[in-house]
Amino acid sequence: MLESEAAATAPVGPPARSSPAALWPVFVAYLVAFFLVLFAGTVYVLVPAIPRSGWDPARLADQASRFAFTPAGLLGVALVSAVMLALVTLVTARLLGGDVVARLNLRPTRARPLGIAAAAAGLAGLSLACGSAAQLAGLGKAGVTASIAVALHSSNPLRLALAVLILGVAPAFAEEGFFRGLMLTRLRVRWSRWPAIVVTALAFGLFHVDPVQGSEAFVAGLFFGWVVDRLGGIRPTIVAHAFNNGMFVLVASLQGPDAEPTRAATLSTLAAGLAICGGATALIRSRHALRA
Repeated sequence: MLESEAAATAPVGPPARSSPAALWPVFVAYLVAFFLVLFAGTVYVLVPAIPRSGWDPARLADQASRFAFTPAGLLGVALVSAVMLALVTLVTARLLGGDVVARLNLRPTRARPLGIAAAAAGLAGLSLACGSAAQLAGLGKAGVTASIAVALHSSNPLRLALAVLILGVAPAFAEEGFFRGLMLTRLRVRWSRWPAIVVTALAFGLFHVDPVQGSEAFVAGLFFGWVVDRLGGIRPTIVAHAFNNGMFVLVASLQGPDAEPTRAATLSTLAAGLAICGGATALIRSRHALRA
């Protein structure tokens, strides 16, 4: 490989250290974030559920589940989760020392606007393909994603705007900051590209708990990790993540909860999603996505 090409594709991250960086802090941070987010979300849905249950323990679980899948429950849990994850990310980065911006790979990248747009389009296409695959597997109405779509249907403008911010923008910053910023950057100091990307994507998928949403998050995590490695930072994936989640919120608010696409339409969507993702990936791989 020519030196100029190697320089264009080398990952941009924290400067190499003379001694290998320990990996255990980032895995401890992951466990802390996982249980802190789970605990905070549980407390959030239990507080209003206790009086609604009439202080009857037998009704508490049912009332908590009902509230969790209301718009107020979904948005509240998402916001609490994003705040907890961002807090763990910032505290861990600070404890590890050095420049927090560099530690989280938040510095300006070598991506052109076209490269950032391609990352957003590629993730959107991948999400379409994953959603269509879930439909074909009979999982279209299973999992958290389907419940969110039902809860957000016919949202008023204020609720829709809040949903875009809380379900779209907030998780994009929190999740990219932790997984692609803190975790992937740390792993890349010790490991080669794909082992670091796969482990980070696996952790990202498991973090979502739900099997359907978690599987889609794992696939998205592979794409995210590759984009960060190719473009040199997490800013493009923050944009792509926010755009994808925001589009999901908008579509979910407009699409009827009982909408059932035909098999032909689902196959067409799957093919279109793969084509969009493939085209975007090819563009990101080209020199047109990178600044000179």
